[in-house]
This record gives sequence, structure tokens and C-alpha cells, in this order.
Amino acid sequence: MTRSRLVPDRFRRVWAIVEHIASNPGCGRRELAEHFSLSERQLQADLNVIRMDMGLPLVRRQGYRFLLAPEPPEGRFDFADAQLLALALSHAATEGLASPEHVRALAAKLPDVFPSHLRPVVRRALHAAAGQPADPAQEAVFDVLGQALRCGSQVRLRYSARRRAHLPLEAVVHPEMVLPYLGGWYVIGECQQSRRVMMFRLDTVAEASLVIAATPR
Repeated sequence: MTRSRLVPDRFRRVWAIVEHIASNPGCGRRELAEHFSLSERQLQADLNVIRMDMGLPLVRRQGYRFLLAPEPPEGRFDFADAQLLALALSHAATEGLASPEHVRALAAKLPDVFPSHLRPVVRRALHAAAGQPADPAQEAVFDVLGQALRCGSQVRLRYSARRRAHLPLEAVVHPEMVLPYLGGWYVIGECQQSRRVMMFRLDTVAEASLVIAATPR
């Protein structure tokens, strides 16, 4: 599957499979296929996306599971927790509450306490919070998306000159998830303009801002 053929609805299903395996390690192929009303061939194609295109540590050992994933306890960490930890680390670094070395060391350790399927996005968030952003503009976009996901608000995405020709200059999106795919990062959510779920490449977004809902009079 190429980038030009990404289908948001399919990635919703793929992510549902990811979360199901994370919560129920050991599910077999037939069990997963029946649960998601797929043929085993369709399921295998989705499993290949999870393992090869998204780079998640999916293995088949007495059923499918994520490598080294702990048994999920009650109240396990989620993406919102990762964003709060990133904010705390960033505050500690900028205010001098801890040495840069200690902040970086903690940022390197923390992803391992999260479920395996969330570790790539957690690692990225904490890496930037520890003062190691590869692209400050892109990190600002990720920060806004994290805020939007935490509070359930919409976000306005403004595109750079690298956007695809058919896309508008900006889009207002209600984000559902941020995920890795083929070495890049994407956000899936409902686009206000088109009234449908779409997938947006984050490396083409120049700026993001929260959309504050108007207060009723």
C-alpha cells in the first residue's frame, strides 16, 4: 500500500486491531478475523501494516502480542498521560528543576512503562520535551495536537507549500489519534470542511492552533 492510497477508515480498523491485541495478548488469527468480521487474508494484510509500515513490535507467540508488553493493569498509561509527562519534563528542563542529563535519562526510560503500541508516539513526545526537538515547528504542531486530544477540542491545521495540490490551505479537524506510518506521522480525525474522516500528513503542516468553541450567551 502506498501513501497515496491511505484510507482513514482502514486505519481506524487497524488501530482498533492494535488496541485489541494490546488489551488481549494471545489472540489467534482466526479469532481476530472473526472479531473484526474480516477474512484471514484481510486480517493478515492489516497485521503486516502494523508490523512493517507502522513499525510496532508485533510478534506471533502463542497468538499475537506486542513484544515485551506487560499484562495491562487497571488504569494503564495512555496517550494523555504521555502528554502530561512531556509537559512536566519540559517544565523541569526550562525552569532548571533538574539537570539536562537527568531529564534526558528519564525521557529515555519512561516510554517502556507504556503499552508497546503507544511507545513510538510517547518516545517522540518525551524526546522533544527533553530538549531534543528535531524540528521545533513540527514539535509545536505535536504539542497542539496533544492539547486537542486531551481536551477533546478541534484544531486548525495550516499547510506548508509541500501540501498536495488538492488539499486546502487549512483544515479544521477533530483529531482522534496520532500514529506512525512508513517513517512519517499522521493524524486521523473528522474534517469540519468536508464532514468526513480524513488522514493528514503532519510533515506538510506548517502550523496548528486550537479552535476555541464560542461560549453561548
